[in-house]
Amino acid sequence: MVERTVHGVPLSKEAFRVPPRELGIMPFWFWNGELDYEEMEYQLRELHSKGIPGIFIHSRFGLEVPYLSDEWFKRVQFTIDKAKELGMQVWIYDEKNWPSGTVGWEIPTKHPDLQQRYLELVILDFNGPFFTYLEGTDSRYLDLEDSEPICAYGVRAEEFEAGEIKEIIDVTPNLSFDKVIPWEAPAGRWKLLYFVERRAKWYIDALNPESTKKFIEYTHEQYKKWIGHEFGKGMPGFYTDEPAMHYFSVQEDNYIIPWSKHMFKIFREANGYDLKPYLPALFAGMGDMTTKVRCDFWQALSRQYAKAYYRQISEWCKENNLYHTGHLLYEEFLRLITRVEGNIFDQLKEMHITGVDHLYPRIGSADRPEEHTAMKVGSSAAHHFGSTRLLCESLGGTYWDCTMERMKWIADWEYVLGVNLFNPHGFHYSVEGERKRDWPPSQFYHHPWWEKYDLFNGYVARNSYMLSGGRHVAKVAVLYPIVSIWANYTPQAPTPTAALIEQEFYNLTDSLLRLHFDYDYVDEEVLAGAEVRDGKMIIGDEEYELLILPPLTTIRESTLEKLETFFQAGGKIIADALLPTENTAGFSKELTEAISGLFGQDALAVRADALKEGGEQSVTANSNASGGKCIFVSKGFGPSLPGSTLDKVIRECITPDVEISDPNVFYLHRIKDGKDVYFLVNPTAEDRSMTLSLEGLGRPEAWCSVSGKITPVPVYRHEEGRTIFPVELSQYGSAMFVLNKGEAADHVIDTNLSVDGVGEGTVQAYSRTPGRGFVKVKSGDRVEVLEVTVPEPLDAMVLDGTWQFAAPYDNAFLIQRFRFKQDDEGQGVELGYADPEFDDSEWLEFKQGAWELQLPFERDERTYPVTIWYRMQFESEHVPEDLRLLIDGMKAESRSFFINGEELKAEPRRCKFDAQIKEVDIAPLVKEGTNTIAIRMEVADKVAGLLDLVKLVGSFAVEERNGVEVMVAPKAELAIGSWTDQGYPYYAGVGVLTTTVTIPEAFQGKRVFLELECGDDVVDVAVNGEEVGTILWHPYRIEITSFLKPGEHTIQVSVTNTLINFFEGVKRPGGLLQAPVLKPYHAWELTY
Repeated sequence: MVERTVHGVPLSKEAFRVPPRELGIMPFWFWNGELDYEEMEYQLRELHSKGIPGIFIHSRFGLEVPYLSDEWFKRVQFTIDKAKELGMQVWIYDEKNWPSGTVGWEIPTKHPDLQQRYLELVILDFNGPFFTYLEGTDSRYLDLEDSEPICAYGVRAEEFEAGEIKEIIDVTPNLSFDKVIPWEAPAGRWKLLYFVERRAKWYIDALNPESTKKFIEYTHEQYKKWIGHEFGKGMPGFYTDEPAMHYFSVQEDNYIIPWSKHMFKIFREANGYDLKPYLPALFAGMGDMTTKVRCDFWQALSRQYAKAYYRQISEWCKENNLYHTGHLLYEEFLRLITRVEGNIFDQLKEMHITGVDHLYPRIGSADRPEEHTAMKVGSSAAHHFGSTRLLCESLGGTYWDCTMERMKWIADWEYVLGVNLFNPHGFHYSVEGERKRDWPPSQFYHHPWWEKYDLFNGYVARNSYMLSGGRHVAKVAVLYPIVSIWANYTPQAPTPTAALIEQEFYNLTDSLLRLHFDYDYVDEEVLAGAEVRDGKMIIGDEEYELLILPPLTTIRESTLEKLETFFQAGGKIIADALLPTENTAGFSKELTEAISGLFGQDALAVRADALKEGGEQSVTANSNASGGKCIFVSKGFGPSLPGSTLDKVIRECITPDVEISDPNVFYLHRIKDGKDVYFLVNPTAEDRSMTLSLEGLGRPEAWCSVSGKITPVPVYRHEEGRTIFPVELSQYGSAMFVLNKGEAADHVIDTNLSVDGVGEGTVQAYSRTPGRGFVKVKSGDRVEVLEVTVPEPLDAMVLDGTWQFAAPYDNAFLIQRFRFKQDDEGQGVELGYADPEFDDSEWLEFKQGAWELQLPFERDERTYPVTIWYRMQFESEHVPEDLRLLIDGMKAESRSFFINGEELKAEPRRCKFDAQIKEVDIAPLVKEGTNTIAIRMEVADKVAGLLDLVKLVGSFAVEERNGVEVMVAPKAELAIGSWTDQGYPYYAGVGVLTTTVTIPEAFQGKRVFLELECGDDVVDVAVNGEEVGTILWHPYRIEITSFLKPGEHTIQVSVTNTLINFFEGVKRPGGLLQAPVLKPYHAWELTY
């Protein structure tokens, strides 16, 4: 089972129809509560019932079992035992919360010497002559407390600000009294550069191999002690999450760089010279040594980090028959990743299964091109390092209004960029209280749409199956410009050159997708090992005909050699905006001349001109007798669409593998078991029609990842060695095609009808467009034109009016404002705080959230525990027999509830949708009219009290009376429109809407489709009690022809929404937002 998960499954139609469980979704299972054994088994069985092949156990906020305790490991073993019974895999996330490496801060706390270190440049400005006595023991003048001196230099302010230091005075020998730098500066403006070492006490020194050894000892070895007998069986591997070689203020520009206990030694052993005299070069230029120092420094860090952290864990996992996977920090951003991960390819090379992440409800776009980068980095590394699967941690932060369509939208975009292992973040054991704010949503059993999750998992599993194994097809490689970034990197601010490199790199990343030239990034060290053959660059299974160079200032000597070899062998190279003039040791006359010769441009002049504003874009080309071509385009490509300069110069170099007439649609091409597989994705909110043109001749098939059905593409033609056919994609739509090259079948080559079947002498077609309809059929060498007269379309039936309504889930009444009182004397009961008649007008008005942070001023003494009271009221015209109060987010050491002055004695029990949210019956104490709820709490910290809205649930509706919401009897009928305006503003669940319709005789023999407008919720359709189908996302259109005949019919539409209304009080529309439409089409079975 594990091997199929890791390496994929061979291609067959049957395996597509029923996708291998091993290739399904693999979520994080957030262990964030009490971890009751019976509840854990229930949740595992829920996972299994939806086709989930395995989980990653992930300790999270809210965990009540001590992490890595005996009780923890007993539950791990229990999980593995139950998972084995179910045929599931249990992977281990290697940390408490995140990032990996600290064992929940235990290592940096117990072993201070292993705490993360960083180097900070502290600058003192002054005019000389001046005597300074810079005291580094505190932060009276500059922030220097908790720091250790490393060295100090005096430099001319003008030179430092211009980015090129010429005069430097070493004042380190002046160090006095441990941390004081005295210096009498000469005349002029000066900067004292004081380099100090500091620590981030919450993280490890990941550059120090001893840190990782301790991490393995405290984590991995403990798992081995407890469950080592399951290694490689029930427990296949470990997941590491967002470790970093630097973890202090990483999102800010500042004068800080990664450091380690033996940094100077690490640098010298890697590079053969001392770093200390050149430390300022990491922040400003120092002449000829600048590029060398920067490249040597960042390369030394990157390799040291790979060796100290990732390689140790991977080797330990391999020795113990385990796989190692996970992902890094800031995979998307060249600048940010430099400081936290170095060269990402150094780190990904050490993983057995390549991984990346993508959070939030957004994807890459022309406006956010950098969002594509992580997926392309990960897929490129997977291709080059031999990882069949590319894992992507996904959906964290997509929030409680996340729908199946939103999940599909994000998953499709990830998959078209090369992901094939979907790792949702995450499935919460519980969402009680604060837990629901831990990177929502939970995509688990809490959600109303969970009952349909097997359909979503089946969709993802089919895509994973088709896109795992075989080889990726791309003719273009893009050089990953990390060396040039290093050469131009300063931590305090991006240099103009670095900014140009990064922005153009992102522009290429997005533009190539829109121009439909798929590509991989190629790291320079990977490029060095590439084979050049027949005008192609061969790396693993990849064969590139074109290498694109983003703006570059600096490349390795091995890269120059490969460029020259590739060009001479007939390869094609396009350079963007900048030509390199440096190797990693600095300016190189030989390299500059070689690059100038390749591109027919003076590389030095190009660099001087690149950052100048204005000027015309120019294109120059240099060719050789072997067919090699080097093209240089000045001023950068910028965002590019079809017909742009980028599009034109690429087409001068290669023949497109895939052409799509719409630049907003993306594709992925793989060859699996000899079959060409194409995955198309429309990541936009608009329906799109396009023409798809594939290189090669063959018979195309549509493989539907939603249903598992495989059907011939009925309409296509062959032209000039290509297979061409129309494609329709709804908003956020996708399609999977297989081109059976060399095969032929009867097919339609042109038509103005909708055709969905051809073969055995017949064509199935339909239309609502009146006039002459035709179908041009090709059968063997014969072409026949079939014609029909399309009559005027029949009127569609609009199913407006009132629909019967049923709400099988509980409705919710939310109380969002409360009165609050601190009860210092503990006399609230005696003082009548619970009584309905009590006057609370002088109490504070609170909303959900931490009680102490809502006080208008500080308490005199911050002591605990504290007794606090909340009072609230609600109006009711109807008291349902099943009315309950949910105990959710009521954080306290103890609680007492009073309904209309009477203390609630009923025992709380597990609610219907969460392990730790309790419910308690309150109907016997509620009356018609005004009801008062009082809650007395003993709280032990400031983040306590009513942290969530107060929720009443049961069978009722909610209406507004003079601005006040009132509980009323449930509704049996609703008009067309959102149910949030008709009594169900906070409802989360399934709404069942039913109507009766009379089908006219004129519909006989027609094809009839039901069209719905339900937002992006899940919809189930039934006719006369017989299930028609489930619609998870657009298009909300389903054929019901076979269920209809003239006469009366019952149509039932069940809409399933999200939890946002219930949890957040957001009135997100739900239900039938517009009247459904029955649309008849004239239909024919034409013979040829």
